[in-house]
Amino acid sequence: MSLPGFKPGAPQLKRGGWVQFPHASAKIKSMKKNFFKFLFYFFIFVFIFSNHLSYALLSLSEEEKIGKEVLQELSSKVEFIQDIELVAYINSIGKLLTEKGVDFSPFKFRFYLIKDDTFNAFSVPGGYIFFNSGIFDSIESEEELAGIMAHEMAHNLCRHVAKRLESIKKMQVAITAATLAAILLGGGKAAEAVGITSSAFAETKLLAYSRADEEEADRTGFQILIKTGYSPWGMVNVMKRLARQSNLAIELNYRYLLTHPLPYERLNYLINLANKYSSNKTSVALISSDPYYFKRLSIKAKVLSKNSADLILKYKEILKIKEDPWIRYSLALALAEQRFFKEAITEMQKALKELPSKPYFLLDLAEIYFNFGDYQNTLNILKKIKFSQNFKKLYEKICYLKLQYLKARALAESFQIFQAYTIFNKLKENKILENDPYFYFHFGRTCSKINKDGEAHFYFGKYYELKGDYETAYFHYKKALSFLSKKDKMYNEIIKTLKEE
Repeated sequence: MSLPGFKPGAPQLKRGGWVQFPHASAKIKSMKKNFFKFLFYFFIFVFIFSNHLSYALLSLSEEEKIGKEVLQELSSKVEFIQDIELVAYINSIGKLLTEKGVDFSPFKFRFYLIKDDTFNAFSVPGGYIFFNSGIFDSIESEEELAGIMAHEMAHNLCRHVAKRLESIKKMQVAITAATLAAILLGGGKAAEAVGITSSAFAETKLLAYSRADEEEADRTGFQILIKTGYSPWGMVNVMKRLARQSNLAIELNYRYLLTHPLPYERLNYLINLANKYSSNKTSVALISSDPYYFKRLSIKAKVLSKNSADLILKYKEILKIKEDPWIRYSLALALAEQRFFKEAITEMQKALKELPSKPYFLLDLAEIYFNFGDYQNTLNILKKIKFSQNFKKLYEKICYLKLQYLKARALAESFQIFQAYTIFNKLKENKILENDPYFYFHFGRTCSKINKDGEAHFYFGKYYELKGDYETAYFHYKKALSFLSKKDKMYNEIIKTLKEE
């Protein structure tokens, strides 16, 4: 992975020419004449249509650099969701879409979940895809989420953002990473943190995709969905729901439509496209067909996105009127966010008596105990949770991953460091976690406790790199080299990374 500050070799322009022999044939002369005639008309074409071709001027390496700079800006100003299960769920869907739905991509796709309660998702050049956690408020199924993800991936593959940026550059509008991040965030709480200005907000129209862009992304996105195994109707259902919102609601909560216009014609196009690709409107979920699992994750995202103190008051008022185990479950999570752990444990235990008997609810109880600092009860609860060993259902694999992660952290805090290290070492092989910076942070802490300094600095480097803090990442990578042997795999990986300068 190339890092900001590194300067990959620029592509070299190869020159070619005609080799003229003393006695060239008439045929060769004719070919030469036609060639220069072609060049003449080609340059006339380029001159006339240069505005339309301008996006080609952004190279892939420039797009990658823009993506990293935006990530760096966002990481320093906004908060990303740290919940390992939510992050793993997003990355699991992204991994499926990438491996099964995309034939070729010049980028390595990375998926991030921003803590913001507005509906927004955007694609940044270089394969960086961002979602606001508030998106879970307005989607009802996994295939709807997959539809939005595939659509954003399609914008990236079609290089639509790069085209818009090049257009702005030609108009001599200075767009820094901070301004670009603010525009794409759309003016919500996260955008305010970046420092969006009225002039930057005005540029939103310049970055808004054209109808042609959207239709191309719709087609490409649907192809990705179909190849992966998802129904394209998920995307249609989301857009139908957004189309029903008033303009005021869009301004307040649906920033997505500021850069993704949804005129009536496009909605019809989506419906016709979905009919063309699939007449089957049956819901399709590849990670989890369990409706309780998706509802649970949506509630967790909501509690993490909104003001948990306000949610506590709201949920308590609802429970005064009627008993609802899902509301009580939501209350328990909100109480835990506000660090009222004893009350949170009580409410969660009450909720679990009424909710379906699913092992993932026990994970939530164990996590509350862990955050409370009761590591023994955390480990006791985790021992009770059983998943099928062959993981026929993909969501069970994610839940088991979280179980092991919680267990490793609880063991590390209980001074059972070597056991924790063993679990972390196994977890690092899971590709779902390779883009989760917080996993590497806690693994690094565990390594430091048993004096594995080289590994600790390596994982801290991974953490900061994924967070977009490249300067600190370089520091830890270089520090790791002083502890690692040249024969170590980590040593060679660091050298390879630094050589990309």
